[in-house]
Amino acid sequence: MPQPANLMNKIYVVQQQTKTLLVTVKTSEGAPANLTNAKLYMTVRDKVGGTVLITKTTDDDIAITCAEDGQATITLTTEDTDIATGCYLYDVWVEYPQTTPPTRHPVVKHAEMIVEPALTDFTP
Repeated sequence: MPQPANLMNKIYVVQQQTKTLLVTVKTSEGAPANLTNAKLYMTVRDKVGGTVLITKTTDDDIAITCAEDGQATITLTTEDTDIATGCYLYDVWVEYPQTTPPTRHPVVKHAEMIVEPALTDFTP
């Protein structure tokens, strides 16, 4: 049985862990979207409309790895994941700035990111 996208896109992260997320952007028909000249955005918040904890863009830790196949990676650094344990919400958007006005589409909406405690203490 298919699951809602927000359940399939749940991310588990350990505090102070570097995490690389693989993303495939698809069209509404399910085919890979062409990401040539596109920008990707990821935002992590403590709740809907709440405090922004992590922001990523193609200018900062999002790499389009195969534009023709809609593939990208998002890197969460140890600084990004150095937040309190708990459940957060994230979304990912794609923007095509070459269109007028720029076209924006959600890739992942209101999905959960669970931050778990590390067993090892990494503080100096």
